[in-house]
Amino acid sequence: MVYADYDFYANTYFGRVIAEADFPRLALRGSQYIDYITQGRAEARAGLEAVKMCCCELADRYQMIDTAQELAQKSLAAGAESGLELQSQTVSAWSKTYRSGGDSAQSAAQAAQEGKAALYSIAQRHLAFTGLLSRAGRCFR
Repeated sequence: MVYADYDFYANTYFGRVIAEADFPRLALRGSQYIDYITQGRAEARAGLEAVKMCCCELADRYQMIDTAQELAQKSLAAGAESGLELQSQTVSAWSKTYRSGGDSAQSAAQAAQEGKAALYSIAQRHLAFTGLLSRAGRCFR
């Protein structure tokens, strides 16, 4: 179940990062994370604004993760072709600075990893007082 639609994203959450065409895919991923973190209990309380806001912020974060992963792949491809990537270029008193494609790819991959690490804190911030994150009475072995 997808917890937020684009209308909610644009007009209540006031999101501006995700294009309308990309929102269903990213909101689905955010909703799946909510279902995972709440062990499916969020579906019964899908109308809560906290659940919808959480879905929107998770969708924003997944957009950032996807962008970072795409950048890492492009940097690796560019680095494989030439071994170097243009980092900066100055026109007056002309100069160029190069860095290896692996450095760019590593930075982008690290950004993607940090984005993934932030998913739980996003869910916790939105869902902490809803009871959906409670593990009381459950045995995990």
